Amino acid sequence: MTWSIGIELPDLPAALWELVRQIPQGRVTTYGDLAEALGSRQAARWVGEHLVDHPHDTDCPCHRVVRRTGEAGLFVTRAAGEKESLLAAEGIAIRDGRIDLERHRFTDFVTERPLAPLVQFQERIPEQVVMQPFAGTPELVAGVDVAYSASGEACGAYVLLETATGEVVWSATVRRPAAFPYIPGFLSFREIPVHLELLAAAAAAGRLARVLFVDGNGRLHPRRSGIATHLGVLAGIPTIGLGKSLLCGSVDLAAVTVDDPQPVVDRGEIVAVAMKATPRSRPVYVSPGNLIDVADAARLARLTFHGHRLPEPVHQADRRSKEEVRRIKYEE
Repeated sequence: MTWSIGIELPDLPAALWELVRQIPQGRVTTYGDLAEALGSRQAARWVGEHLVDHPHDTDCPCHRVVRRTGEAGLFVTRAAGEKESLLAAEGIAIRDGRIDLERHRFTDFVTERPLAPLVQFQERIPEQVVMQPFAGTPELVAGVDVAYSASGEACGAYVLLETATGEVVWSATVRRPAAFPYIPGFLSFREIPVHLELLAAAAAAGRLARVLFVDGNGRLHPRRSGIATHLGVLAGIPTIGLGKSLLCGSVDLAAVTVDDPQPVVDRGEIVAVAMKATPRSRPVYVSPGNLIDVADAARLARLTFHGHRLPEPVHQADRRSKEEVRRIKYEE
């Protein structure tokens, strides 16, 4: 059994460099401007990180990318003042450590905004979601998680375990190059290719669980299409998202106790539940992905707390994915 992520992923580094090369001498742009030209302001941090860590030669125009405050920002060589010197040589004045963006800013990019189709794809996912009760309690549940090596290789783990005890009965791991950079709001496109490979391995072994816990949000997402939702729609299985931070919405965290989870409300809708495994635990955010509702997602999550902050399916998947990363380090 095989599944597809559902959309062709762009080569984002190549698209970024096409934009950077369009910046003329004597002009500058900001990391946010480049992110907007790529199709989402959420990519600004990745743009900055990528431009600081790349092969660099004397013809590289990356010095023309500055901070939104007008400050020059970091430079790939890290040599003090070199970025400012290159800009000054192109006729850009820097006064009191800042560039006059009103005078020198360039934003007239020719671009296909490659992130925009991914946003549109996410916006269509909720139309395919089924929120419904989940009858009964499965004897076995599974969890998936992905960790990354220093070289950028994605290491995924699928763990099948007993709901009542948390005992692991089967697991699988995979390695593959990361399909997409880390950009907030676009986690699905980075990790789902790994998840789908894991689900295919589980299905081939007859170990595909009735319910899948996913490290990441489900309906608790600004577009209602977190990674657990996206994966649940693609695979056609009930999924539950587990978030470690509040991505959107509001909740009374002071009222959260082990016995009294609190609803997370976003735009008037209960999209998740904040829960604690123990009185000293930090809350986790449990949201339905697909083919399950908020109440049953919270009920099954509660049944799978076995002494750790996260429900056991994701806790165990997290452990095994990180173990795979350590193996890569030892092999290098």
